[in-house]
Amino acid sequence: MLEVSAVTVRFGGLLALDEATFTVAPGTVCGLIGPNGAGKTTLFNCVSRLVTPSEGTIRWDGHELLERRPHQIAGLGIARTFQNLALVPSLTLRENVMLGAHHRSRTGFTGAALRSPRVRREEREMRAGADEVLARLGLERLAGRPAAGLPYGTLKRLEIARALAQRPALLMLDEPAAGLSHGEVDELAEALGALRDDLGLTLLLVEHHMGIVMRISEQVVVLDFGRVIAAGTPQEVQQDERVIEAYLGVPA
Repeated sequence: MLEVSAVTVRFGGLLALDEATFTVAPGTVCGLIGPNGAGKTTLFNCVSRLVTPSEGTIRWDGHELLERRPHQIAGLGIARTFQNLALVPSLTLRENVMLGAHHRSRTGFTGAALRSPRVRREEREMRAGADEVLARLGLERLAGRPAAGLPYGTLKRLEIARALAQRPALLMLDEPAAGLSHGEVDELAEALGALRDDLGLTLLLVEHHMGIVMRISEQVVVLDFGRVIAAGTPQEVQQDERVIEAYLGVPA
C-alpha cells in the first residue's frame, strides 16, 4: 500500500501541497486529478524523491520513502514517467528500454570494460527483457529503430516501456495521454488495464484526460490548491460539489 500522510511542500512563500493525505491499495489504479497548479506533479516528485516535503510521511510497502535517497527508489519497486519525454533519440527503442533495467545490473566497471562472460550474459538477459516489454506495448517490430523521428504516441509508449523495464510494483504515470489522439488514448487505456491485470501492478496516474481516468481508475483523488478535496470511486468524485466547483467555479 502507498500511504501519503499530511504531506506539505513549500517553495518559498508558495504552499504547493497542504497536508495532502490519501492511500492507494495494492493492485489498483488510482487517478490523481485537479486543475492546473493543484500540486499533482509536486506530489509525484515527493513520492519519487525528487522533492523533499517540509512535513508529512510517505510509506510504500512498509518503507518510509522520505528516509531513502532518490537513487534507492527504483530498488523499492517504484518507477515513473515524466510529462516531458526524456528518451535518447539516437538509441534504438530496445536500447532505451534497456536503460530502464540498469539499476538491476550487478556488473562492475572492470567487468564491463573486459566484456566478461557475466557481462555478456546480463546483456542478453536485458535485451530479452526489453523485447518482452516492447511486445506488451505493441512496439516489438520497432525494437531496432532509433527513437528519433517516431510519432509522439509511439514515444509515449516507449517511455512507459522503459519504466516497466525496472520491474516495478508501483508504476507512476505523469500525464501519459497528453498529446495523444482519441484512438491512441483508447489504445493506451487498454494497454494500462492489461498491464495492471497481467503484472499485478499498482498504478498512480496523473492525468487531465478525464475519459481515461474515469475508465480505468478504481479510485480517484482530487487536489485543489495543494489540498485533497475529494477521494473515492469515479462515480462519487464526479458528483462531489467541491470537485465541480474546483473545475467549473461558482456563480459570481
